[in-house]
Amino acid sequence: MRQVKPRPGWSWRGLGWLAACTLLAVAACAPVYASKAAGSASPQPVSGPVRVPRPHLSPRLVGTCIPLPGSFSCAMQHRISEVKRYLAHQPGEIGVELHDRDTGASWGSKDAGIDFPAASTIKLAMVTDLIRRQNTGHLSLGPAGWELISEILYNSSDAAGDQLWFTYENGSFLQRIRRFGLRTAYFSGSPPYWGFMYCSPLDLDNLMNYVLGRLPAHDRDYIVYRMRRVSPIEQWGVWGAGRASDPGDKDGWENQGSAWITNTVGFAGPHQRYTLAIMDNLGGAGDFHQGSTTLSEIASLLFRGHLSPAPTAEATPNAGLPVDY
Repeated sequence: MRQVKPRPGWSWRGLGWLAACTLLAVAACAPVYASKAAGSASPQPVSGPVRVPRPHLSPRLVGTCIPLPGSFSCAMQHRISEVKRYLAHQPGEIGVELHDRDTGASWGSKDAGIDFPAASTIKLAMVTDLIRRQNTGHLSLGPAGWELISEILYNSSDAAGDQLWFTYENGSFLQRIRRFGLRTAYFSGSPPYWGFMYCSPLDLDNLMNYVLGRLPAHDRDYIVYRMRRVSPIEQWGVWGAGRASDPGDKDGWENQGSAWITNTVGFAGPHQRYTLAIMDNLGGAGDFHQGSTTLSEIASLLFRGHLSPAPTAEATPNAGLPVDY
């Protein structure tokens, strides 16, 4: 016990008075302690909920996430978690691949590496291949060829895709697009044809990153400009990121009997910071509207933080023939 020594000018009489006051205070408190002891031995009803004291945390520290170098931002990490919860309640197979071009971070869902029918998303690879071959002097597109490319990027024209394919492409297309990152792509029929191809969401995301990071600036800017100004039939999927994220996309859809396939690949964020590819095989559990809505809502969760209204796009009428756009 620490001893109390009188300061200069204190008298022992003063100390005696202090001791007496202390004893009186202890005596006054004794009933309180007795009451608490009695309460613990024989519990009494409590009028309200017992609040357990918790350490106070600064508002800046509550829920704080400190991202590591090369990782997603805290906000994006939270939104990816929301997408995982959303995917857990959706039918069929859905592959999602997201990439942050600023930090290098990537996330893929469990189906991001499996192959889906590519439908018209493969047209972005065809456009990239044709532009690259023109730049190396292996072909000359001319004004007519560029007009066909514009139609592909604006409204996914199958007629334009066929004309470019049968004029400039063949089975060697598969080997050329490997350099764009489409490592698992393959033809599902013979003869080789753009409409009979499979690839994975990871392949499509690699393709988008090739366009943004490897093509000459004027070619990249042309494709970005066109992907940001698509027709209403393409305004879903990555488009669900919302106007504030300045998205661009290339969509694809296909009806295989009772099974609908909906795909999207594109970018969002300032300076096309993020690339995103989603492929959905509903497996007979829904139609085009459900597929396009699912893809749009995934993009909305990632870039808006909430679900968005369902898109109004409708599948192109096809007189009962299989859809492949």
